Amino acid sequence: MRQSVFDYIDNLDTLLAVIIGAMLATGGALVAELVQERLGRKRRQRDAARFFGEVLSSVDRVLDRAFASMELGERWGGVSKRLFRTALDETAIYERNRERLFEIQDIALRRVIHTHFLEETVPIVALVETWDEYDEITRELDDNEQLSEARRTRLKADLERLDAAREGGLASTKLKHAETDRILAQLEPLAELKF
Repeated sequence: MRQSVFDYIDNLDTLLAVIIGAMLATGGALVAELVQERLGRKRRQRDAARFFGEVLSSVDRVLDRAFASMELGERWGGVSKRLFRTALDETAIYERNRERLFEIQDIALRRVIHTHFLEETVPIVALVETWDEYDEITRELDDNEQLSEARRTRLKADLERLDAAREGGLASTKLKHAETDRILAQLEPLAELKF
């Protein structure tokens, strides 16, 4: 008994239906995966923009208080020093989470954020370190009346140099501090909120 050609065609119909179904299922899964990846990338970028915007805002608020403290009380007093150290602690949060910066797709914005943190943090570190050194020299001058005149003159010259370095660090910090609003304005559309 011979099978007719039509029996094979009927079987090919079923095979073709299975192949088309498998292709549609695979294509649907790929499209779903692509959509899910794109949504996940957008969510991660939004979260990173919010994170860095919050850190920048936090550092800015602390620096605002430090600058105000210098105007109200003793210019180089203990409160101001603590506020600058607090600003450094806030920038440490950025350092611990810096790899999240790569979740922001805009390469130029990533560069601006990273450069800003470096250029704002380095003068604060220098400011605090020279502050400590200045305080040590001042204590030595005040506490040690038996210093030779040459040593006393050298220490006073060191104080002048450190005072100039502190003022330079403060000016540099204020200059970088003024740029933060521009960076936050760039982050706001990505973060989908206003800082």
